[in-house]
Amino acid sequence: MTAVAARRQPPSFVADKSPRLEQLTVLHVVVLLIATTWLFGGNAGWVKPYLAAWASLSLPLFVLNLREIADLRQKTQILSQHYESTHTVRAPSPSIRSLLLCLCPLLALNTIVAVSLLFPGFRTFLFEGETLYISNRVATWIPSAAYPPAVGITLWLFNGAYLSAFNLLLAPKSRRTLRRFFFIALSNALLLAVFGTFQKLSGAKGLFFGLVRSPQERFFSSFIYHNHWGAFCVLTLALSLGLFAHYLRRHLLRDLTRTPAMYVLAVVAAAAITTPLSDSRSGTVLVLLALLVGTIHALVVFWKRHDGPPARRPLPAVLATVTFAILLFIGYDLAKPQIADRLRQTQGQFSGGKKVLIDHRLTLYRDTYHMARDRLLFGWGMASFPHTFPIYNTQTYGATLGIPFLYHDAHNDWLQTLAEFGVVGSSLIALCGLAPLLAFRKTIRANPISAYLFGGCALILLYAWLEFPFGNTAVRLTFWVFLFAAIRYAHLTYTEHTASLRAPHHTR
Repeated sequence: MTAVAARRQPPSFVADKSPRLEQLTVLHVVVLLIATTWLFGGNAGWVKPYLAAWASLSLPLFVLNLREIADLRQKTQILSQHYESTHTVRAPSPSIRSLLLCLCPLLALNTIVAVSLLFPGFRTFLFEGETLYISNRVATWIPSAAYPPAVGITLWLFNGAYLSAFNLLLAPKSRRTLRRFFFIALSNALLLAVFGTFQKLSGAKGLFFGLVRSPQERFFSSFIYHNHWGAFCVLTLALSLGLFAHYLRRHLLRDLTRTPAMYVLAVVAAAAITTPLSDSRSGTVLVLLALLVGTIHALVVFWKRHDGPPARRPLPAVLATVTFAILLFIGYDLAKPQIADRLRQTQGQFSGGKKVLIDHRLTLYRDTYHMARDRLLFGWGMASFPHTFPIYNTQTYGATLGIPFLYHDAHNDWLQTLAEFGVVGSSLIALCGLAPLLAFRKTIRANPISAYLFGGCALILLYAWLEFPFGNTAVRLTFWVFLFAAIRYAHLTYTEHTASLRAPHHTR
């Protein structure tokens, strides 16, 4: 090849400048995810400062990744100018300006929270050992913090978790890197499920086989609240089904045994079995729904790709039905005491037409709405619900006793977010997830992994209407991590596919 021909040969892509930075960024997220899930789901008070401190490393990693992207873009432009060809060099990601714009909602939210600290909604007094809250009557158009001391660690951890997950939009340079990260996340979930199963079957009265007293009677694995484990299982199952569909599209049925698909199915089984074992009724329903969607999708793929004798075409459906039945039998057998107890509780709640649980929940939602309505613009401030809601709580243990029910959460993340952040703050939180989707919208290519992860995140958002999955640090972190990893994986699918089409025939 002559020098002129070599000069005219365009590169199909620009080599990564610093694979070590990519590895450090992914490692940082892995450590944060594992630590958060094993340390009581990140919901123990003493754990949060340590998690927030580790998550703070995301800021220098973010700056380094941005600088690398800027250098790579500059190098790409120089190379494009030197090669005389209709082919273009693949761009690594949206522009620096677009990426920074994605963080504007987070910056605006932090600004509102910072201003709210200047206007405390209450002042506190001690009376016979009890803390009393006296209203400061802050105008509704001014951001206010009901209890400023509770804001610091909550905001610190929220920012660190979000930015750690956001770095997954910047650092991974290949889909293989993300798949390796996904398998680490699945392995961690599988260990948690096995640990929780042995702990449950041993009759442990507290976390870590009784070593730590749980504030909730129904706990599972390292998670304090069983419904938080259910939400975590939904996200884990979404990732597992996406990876299985990924291998299913690339291999025949007889070849799947030589791929990681079998390991993925083990995680699917663990998530499906441990959700009812944890006593999470709502989580079990969502897991069954996800399993049903995944099974139907797999059967459709099998049916379309079948090239054998027509008599064997229904074989995958039969195998799937048998496997599903075995999974249900094992899950029911292991969780039989929990299922029977929850069934009795459910029947008691609906007996006599009183619908006790529904009445309590509807009253709780109504009171939370009244709380949100009084400060609709900016809300009562971050982490304000436990301190403000007693004013609006209308539920008591009885007309004679007059002792109020105590609620730390609204059991509806949408309403609680509206009550704490108002319309403005709630919109900014929604934009924290929507802005990256909009920034990458032109470079997102459909693939099963991203599709299932988006579906899992959508299920959690739906679940948040009935429970408070985002009240758990591990679930909140996993949601952001999987959302941004799904966006990045879809983007890399597009760019790698585009690069392969643009490359000369002899280089493919």
